Amino acid sequence: MNYQERTPSALSQIESVFTGLTDGRVTPQRMRKAIVISGLVLLVVIGLLVGFNIFRNSMIKSFLANNTPPPVSVNFETVKISNVPQNLTAIGSVSAIHQVTIAPEVSGKVTSISFVPGTAVKKGDVIAKLNDATEQADLATARAQASLAAVTLKRSEELLAKGSISQATYDQKQSEYTSANAAIARAEAMIGKKTLRAPFDGVLGVRQSEVGHYLEPGKAMVTLTDVQNLYIDFTLPEQARPVLTQGQNIDFTVDAYPGKTFSAILAVIDPQVNTSTRTIRMQAVAENKDGQLMPGMFANLKVELPAATDKLTIPETALDYSLYGNSVYVIQNSNDKDAKGQPVLTAKRTQVTVGETIDGRIVVETGLKANERIVTTGLSKLFDGAHLALNDTPTLVKPAEPPRE
Repeated sequence: MNYQERTPSALSQIESVFTGLTDGRVTPQRMRKAIVISGLVLLVVIGLLVGFNIFRNSMIKSFLANNTPPPVSVNFETVKISNVPQNLTAIGSVSAIHQVTIAPEVSGKVTSISFVPGTAVKKGDVIAKLNDATEQADLATARAQASLAAVTLKRSEELLAKGSISQATYDQKQSEYTSANAAIARAEAMIGKKTLRAPFDGVLGVRQSEVGHYLEPGKAMVTLTDVQNLYIDFTLPEQARPVLTQGQNIDFTVDAYPGKTFSAILAVIDPQVNTSTRTIRMQAVAENKDGQLMPGMFANLKVELPAATDKLTIPETALDYSLYGNSVYVIQNSNDKDAKGQPVLTAKRTQVTVGETIDGRIVVETGLKANERIVTTGLSKLFDGAHLALNDTPTLVKPAEPPRE
């Protein structure tokens, strides 16, 4: 009999023990032996599972350690110190310095129209005439009476010198002469009121009456607008008053000419603050020699203020917006070396406080120092500690005009 036949295996021993338990031959020795063997088997299984997990984690760590992702190619720029232009923005409207509606002071029928709508006229040019036949007749009568009064007055002077008439009679003739001249002036004034003239140089609008119309006093004939110089009316909050002075430059745009900037000079600052809105009314004057601007246009304004000095600025593309605040990626040298022996560059996420944005650059209030290198492109691929490969190509800039198809 060999050793295997004489020495039963652990499995056969377990089987014999459990056979004994099932066939009713249970003894304390067999029970203890079954418990010990079962515990040993359980320990072996647990040891195998723990060992497998340790081996698996070790292999994963080894794989990740030897499988470093390639550096992310990014553009970069140094933080600059510069003077930042300061502006106050506002909205307003364009209005004419001189604009009137030409209308008669007296009633009458239109007998002639002497203008072409939309054309320029000079001060004093005749616009239209109303029927003045009655006034012309009154003028002729007044002139005849004045002529007779003049002759009578001269004869009275001669008679008074000879003592042939009294001073009272001479004074009466003098009064009649004065009244006759006053009648002439009144008739001429009535005729003048029935002749509509341009009160200043300007451009006429749409004709609102025709020959033969009977116009009442104040009934519009046409509008006249001086478009050479225009007002820009706007308001600013009362907090802006300390930095406002007459003569400041103002840039503004209108929707009719996208991308074009016009200039004006701040001319009027209202001495009162509106108690309802707590704003100050202002007027700027703009030249309009080319005639592009028109009264009633909507204007977007920028009031120029003294520039802020020694401000840190970065490109708009360098700022990463998130719910947790604004941040940038600062380029740092790590302690590791690459294959060429150069320090490995890494990205460090840094929280910043920013101010206004001007011409594609953002003012940084806190979080950065001058001359630090920051990532300007490829932010979506970065994370804190990511390896970087710097690209020397210029950072993309915002185009002056949006691309068109």
